[in-house]
Amino acid sequence: MTVRMLAIGTATPPGRLTQERTAALGRTFAPTSVAEGAIEALHRRTRIEERASVLIDAATGDQSFYPPNDGGDGPTTAARMAVFERESLALAQRAATAALRESGVEPSRVTHLVTVSCTGFASPGVDQLLVNALGLHASIGRTHVGFMGCHGALNGIAVANALAAADPGAVVLLCCVELCSLHMHYSDRVDQLIANALFADGAAAAVFSQSTNGEHPQVRGCRSWLVPDTAELMSWHIGDHGFVMTLAPKVPERLSQVVPGWMDSVLDSCDLRRSEVGGWAIHPGGPRIVDALAAALGMPDYSAQDSLEVLRQNGNMSSPTILFILDRMRREKRPRPWVAMAFGPGLAAEAVVLV
Repeated sequence: MTVRMLAIGTATPPGRLTQERTAALGRTFAPTSVAEGAIEALHRRTRIEERASVLIDAATGDQSFYPPNDGGDGPTTAARMAVFERESLALAQRAATAALRESGVEPSRVTHLVTVSCTGFASPGVDQLLVNALGLHASIGRTHVGFMGCHGALNGIAVANALAAADPGAVVLLCCVELCSLHMHYSDRVDQLIANALFADGAAAAVFSQSTNGEHPQVRGCRSWLVPDTAELMSWHIGDHGFVMTLAPKVPERLSQVVPGWMDSVLDSCDLRRSEVGGWAIHPGGPRIVDALAAALGMPDYSAQDSLEVLRQNGNMSSPTILFILDRMRREKRPRPWVAMAFGPGLAAEAVVLV
């Protein structure tokens, strides 16, 4: 038998912001040195119409975590981590419960739990809290994929696939949860303003086990690559006032230069060609990345639709985003094979092929 993805569950916080409200929030903590209209222009270019955040009151659409900029640096990292501890479990539990319900797997049958997050740290962490919240067995195997960035779900799938492949009786629950809105910054740096405009909160989960049911996608291959000479293009560090991302504007151009050759090698290892791929899940680090890779790979116009639609509706939720895209692809009945790819600090590239 082969390892298959039996189900996907997704969740976002109830508090949501339109593009206009998010831009207004950005203006609240942007320094006065940021030109009038710059925040609004950045938000329009993201093509994000709505996003969710645990900081937003669902009834009023307001938030109280970020005070107006008075020349300071905003909430401390400790304050941001306190919110992560308070809010991450409920979001992760909703996604995991939805995935288990769809798969028909009772929580007691889950043998391994793989969790993914790069936006919060605590111990006991969300992995242990999920065991209790979901009613999983206390002796369940636990693996946490931490601080890897937007491609973390693909690393999580690789771990889940290896665990399920090694044991015919294994049932692996993967759960990604990110509260990116905890890391907005009081800064006039362009990359920080872009990050403020792109990121959002969300959680997604999936269930993996060996199965002969061809209705479920089979994991054909998982591949990693550290792109040479790109370490300075993207980074993710822990600062005193949240986690700090650096992002060079030439990331889309660099990826468009190197990804096609790498992707051909990934597909060749799975006995596939680009023309045979029926669905592409490109992590929308931003619309420019999706556009650049779609053009570089010679993808049909419709191929980037799923990635851009998830970005439009939810923003960039970091690691859960790829599972949101795969969920949309299966609901839209995109023909398999599927290729999921994402990129993170390093630059590190990750890909999973599902057939």
